[in-house]
Amino acid sequence: MLSGTRQVTIVRVDAFESGLTLTDEGRLGEADGDSGRQLFVPTPLTGGTFLIRSYRGAGGGPGTGEPVCWQVHNPQDTGPLTVRGATCDEGDAGQQFTIAPAAGGERTYQISNRSAYLRYSAQSGLILEELGDAEPSSGFRFNDNGPAPDRE
Repeated sequence: MLSGTRQVTIVRVDAFESGLTLTDEGRLGEADGDSGRQLFVPTPLTGGTFLIRSYRGAGGGPGTGEPVCWQVHNPQDTGPLTVRGATCDEGDAGQQFTIAPAAGGERTYQISNRSAYLRYSAQSGLILEELGDAEPSSGFRFNDNGPAPDRE
């Protein structure tokens, strides 16, 4: 599922039914319904990192459309780092995510960018946070949804 040839839905292990979505406003969040972009294609780069692309429009939309990639967003204030959708750029360090197996079972992963891990905050939703010596608190399950759209 991490070959760049499969599209997946991503579910936070503790979220039960909610899946990750790039909302229509462009921020990574969770949704119970079919809003935003919910099909993702982890595309390998060098050094064990991935671009996480999404090809589907609002509500899963017909056709593939232009891909949008996850990108770290720093609000430049006291707010937490978040993930937003952006034009894909393999050379942008803010789009290079590490996806590493996590304790907790098959297809369960930790997602990070440099030293900041994707996790759920009751106050802010999905954020990226540097953990220091703490263990990552949010694991994510990847569910196969078939072949990825052609990139051409």
